[in-house]
Amino acid sequence: LIRSRSNQRAACSTDDLEVVAGRAATLQRFAAEGWTLTGIAWRPEVADATASREQIADVFARMQEQLGVAIDIRYCSHAGGPPVCWCRKPLPGIGVEFIRRYRLDPSRCRYVGNGPQDPGFARRLGFEYRDADAFFG
Repeated sequence: LIRSRSNQRAACSTDDLEVVAGRAATLQRFAAEGWTLTGIAWRPEVADATASREQIADVFARMQEQLGVAIDIRYCSHAGGPPVCWCRKPLPGIGVEFIRRYRLDPSRCRYVGNGPQDPGFARRLGFEYRDADAFFG
């Protein structure tokens, strides 16, 4: 949904945030139809102290403003390397959290992603996977 204007791994400040063109209308349509919108991200910049939790929260708040939809976003803030937590993909922890919080039926969920770990993550949770470019295209 977003990228870094300065070509960093991720936007970690509101000044560096760029919403990918063409995403807002699709998300607004799904929100209007009653879909629950959730998001998952990885922000190891918190672990290495190059960004604060407050900066990350500001980025996600600004993203939602620009997209014109509310999205419940959770992120893993643990450092790189092999996952040592339940919250970083491909581990399903945050997805399970969303299923429980919103009482979701996984067979009716769509997971939209663009990373190599995303299809397996969706499959582990029982979600239908959609490639972001195709979904928003």
